[in-house]
Amino acid sequence: MRFKISLWNKNGHKKMVTCIGWNSSEEIYSCGEDHLLLSWHLDGGSVNATTITQFPNDFYPTDMQWHPRSIQTNGTSIKKQSQDILLITTADGKFHLVNKNGRIEKSVDAHKGSTLMGKWSFDGTALFTTGEDGLIKIWSRTGMLRSTVVHGTSPILNAAWSPDCSTILYSQGSQLLLQSLNSSTKSRKWFAHEGLILAVSWNKNNNLIISGAEDCRYKVWDNNGNQLFSSAMSEHPITAINWCPDGRNFAVCSYNTVKLCDKTGWSHSLEKVNTGSIYSIAWSNDSTQVAMACGNGSILTAHIINRRLEWNNYEATLIRRKTITVREVGNDYIETLEISDRVVHLEFSFNHLVVVTPSQCHIYSTNNWNTPAIFDLKNSTISGILLAERHFLLVEWNVVTLYSYQGRILGVPKWKGMTQEPLYSPCIALSSDTLVIRDQTNEKMLHVLELSSNKPAVESQSHLHINNIIQIAINYIGGINDRQLAIVDENHDLFLLSIRTSGFGRVCKIAAMVSSVAWAIDANVLAAMLDATLSIWLCPNCVYYSDRKIIRRTRIDKENSEFGKQPSIVSVQNGMVTVRRGDGALISVSFYTFFATLHQHIMNNKWQDALSLCRIAQNEILWTCMAVLATENKQLIVAEEAYAAIERYDKVDYIKLIQKITNKIEKMAEMSLLAGDLLAAEGILLQNGFVSEAIKINIQMYNWNRALELAIRHKKLLDEVLDSRRIYLKLLDKNETNPSYIALTINKTKSEINIINESNDLEFNDNKMEDIIVDNIKITEE
Repeated sequence: MRFKISLWNKNGHKKMVTCIGWNSSEEIYSCGEDHLLLSWHLDGGSVNATTITQFPNDFYPTDMQWHPRSIQTNGTSIKKQSQDILLITTADGKFHLVNKNGRIEKSVDAHKGSTLMGKWSFDGTALFTTGEDGLIKIWSRTGMLRSTVVHGTSPILNAAWSPDCSTILYSQGSQLLLQSLNSSTKSRKWFAHEGLILAVSWNKNNNLIISGAEDCRYKVWDNNGNQLFSSAMSEHPITAINWCPDGRNFAVCSYNTVKLCDKTGWSHSLEKVNTGSIYSIAWSNDSTQVAMACGNGSILTAHIINRRLEWNNYEATLIRRKTITVREVGNDYIETLEISDRVVHLEFSFNHLVVVTPSQCHIYSTNNWNTPAIFDLKNSTISGILLAERHFLLVEWNVVTLYSYQGRILGVPKWKGMTQEPLYSPCIALSSDTLVIRDQTNEKMLHVLELSSNKPAVESQSHLHINNIIQIAINYIGGINDRQLAIVDENHDLFLLSIRTSGFGRVCKIAAMVSSVAWAIDANVLAAMLDATLSIWLCPNCVYYSDRKIIRRTRIDKENSEFGKQPSIVSVQNGMVTVRRGDGALISVSFYTFFATLHQHIMNNKWQDALSLCRIAQNEILWTCMAVLATENKQLIVAEEAYAAIERYDKVDYIKLIQKITNKIEKMAEMSLLAGDLLAAEGILLQNGFVSEAIKINIQMYNWNRALELAIRHKKLLDEVLDSRRIYLKLLDKNETNPSYIALTINKTKSEINIINESNDLEFNDNKMEDIIVDNIKITEE
């Protein structure tokens, strides 16, 4: 992936260009020291420059930004909240609000000395300015002063809003500082560079910070100031740096140099130009184009090409703005796809290539590259594409739309609490029958929607996590009751959650320090990067088991120094995990190769073939996976042989006990218990009226609180529960500490005393009764 750069200075600026901004994906505005405001209209491969206005001779711009458009989707329409407003800061200490025609709507005296920077908030309701006087001021949208949040002693060259617009990041010298808009909160600062910091940017989607300085380095930080990446020293100071809106890449500029970098910091490409220093850089809203303001009066435009996607033995590469080549690895077959318009997004998976242009969506099948399905887009702001086996999803700013691979719209999923805030693609997960979306305002909330061909997709249930969620992934294999959701929260802990039509299953924390997670396309295999270790769960369902030995035997850990820092998982398929290192290199790691074949046999219900494979391989991991999968699918004979092969004779005896049970309901409950699912076993018994058996199962599993709850609610086996509890504590040599059991023991003792009194016609006073109760409790504890 790299930039294809075009240089434009024909009929343009005569002096240095200081600032630049995108008004739309086809129109750029620039302003420089020649006092001209120019509009550059991109028309295919050509650019037409138009002079909008000429400002007064004392008008020297330092920064500019268009008012962010509030995109509201009412059915299919996109509406601007207001007319186009351009914010321009100048060297005379003012900022100006300029309309699209170049007329200055309002000028405000903001700072003593030069106003160095001005930025709109993400929702466009406020703006801040920084100046040579060391102040940062917050203004309303109409230019009314709200507050002064920073009182510095030196000029503030750079600043940026936090994603929620509650904090401002700014630089002073070689330090970066975070200042909350809440006046009672102290600022945080850290030493970031060895030279003067010249550029900073904070991305709304990934919440990462980038900075560039005179020490000729650029660095990536998290929102707490922890350094994630530091570049090697380049030839010249970093003069401009900026994130693309979707947060996947950022651009770095210096003298005669342009770099395209991945969000983790490594460089995709380096391009040399002859323009002098580049002072400003701006991305288009679709994250595919960039415009740069240069010291020699030129305007640079660039778009991303050489994006490459892989699926099975196919490789798709965007070689030009409108051209994609598809190569089938292993033979000389190459197909060239000519697209009618500029390619904005493309995704390749499940034997389909989905290509999005500014106005259309093209769907290609690996079976036929000549006649794609094409439909017009109702919303040009596409921020992500998610593919599943039967359909795909377009993420359109704040709504999602489901389409079939024939181009037919299947529905617009809705959930409770939908807002106009944009959606975050890494927190959207799609399978053939389930869609999971993180709430737009509450980052702890997940909405689960059931997808069906004969009814609209609406929310079926929701899940509230304990921490903010930063990534989710759902498995692809199986039915709707086999869905499992992997959740990575802000603490980088990995949780596994089973999704069922009747409600959520148990939530289980399975790992810590997780940086990336992905499900296999062709099997229920979960892979995660734990720092520099690749962990693979061959049977993720078994993490709910109480048997820790089974869990350890179905997990493979691969420690490899070649992964380096900040590795991420690209794909998991055909027994291979593709990992991208921190420097951009791809590493393919194979896990147990026989497992993919085993899983295919089981999905096709070929249990004898699966057993034959295990008998030939004679591998403990393979036999353990076989035991888990056979238990889940209620294949007792197969499970018995598998457990015997791994020398789990306790499981073998239990399976033999299950086989002797004649009642189908009890047998199903015991099989669920064998799989470690006590909740399902209890539910089967209670739904069929086997209350006593449900209580006994909880006693067998030492689930004392639930056993007591059922005994009291249904008024059955209460004495048996108390006696079993007493025997259990006696074997452990422990005293009773549960208040519920203590109270019931006292009541039971009183009842026994009353029975003795009635039978012997004895009169006991209250003191004697209390003594007897205390003695009985002591006896029980002993």
